[in-house]
Amino acid sequence: MLNNKQIQMNLRFLGYYGGAIDGIAGNGTIGAIEEFQRNYGLSVDGIYGAKTDTKLIEVIKAEQIKLGVTPDGIAGTQTINARDNKQLSWNDIKHFKQSEFACKCGCGFNSINLNLVKILDEIREFYGQPLTVTSGCRCRAHNAKQKNASANSRHISGKASDIKVRNVSKSVLLAKCKEYVANGRARYTYTNNTNMKNIVHIDIL
Repeated sequence: MLNNKQIQMNLRFLGYYGGAIDGIAGNGTIGAIEEFQRNYGLSVDGIYGAKTDTKLIEVIKAEQIKLGVTPDGIAGTQTINARDNKQLSWNDIKHFKQSEFACKCGCGFNSINLNLVKILDEIREFYGQPLTVTSGCRCRAHNAKQKNASANSRHISGKASDIKVRNVSKSVLLAKCKEYVANGRARYTYTNNTNMKNIVHIDIL
């Protein structure tokens, strides 16, 4: 049986749930379960029982098989990025290689979201200067070692990068990144004076 966070992840992946992945079975989660049950001919009671569990896992596995990822029935990082990346390929990226986004600890984790890479590609093109990815994907162990890193950092899900651009100040780069937040393509961007030096963080939903 899936736990509440996994249920929310799966329902959000399928478009039934739009709330936070917090493990709390509130009205939003219950409503999403009801809509899923209705669409798949199950008893519409909002209760996540065995039949609903079986069907939700079955539907997610079918989507995972289509995407070419391990069909484990849980819409995690690789499944979400595979879906998003289906709309793009590395052939659409001009200035970067996938290896530039690998976890710095050497563990091999490298599931970067191409929607983010496309933004970085555009920034690199805009300035006409080399853009360095100082931190892309992070495994949980490596993320935990980073100063002030959130336990839920989007680096863990391949949806964040810390970047710098040659001959471009962090304030100018931050302003450019904020344009992507304003137009809805990025979720959040920031920099600070304590440990980021000339580096700017940008992430996507």
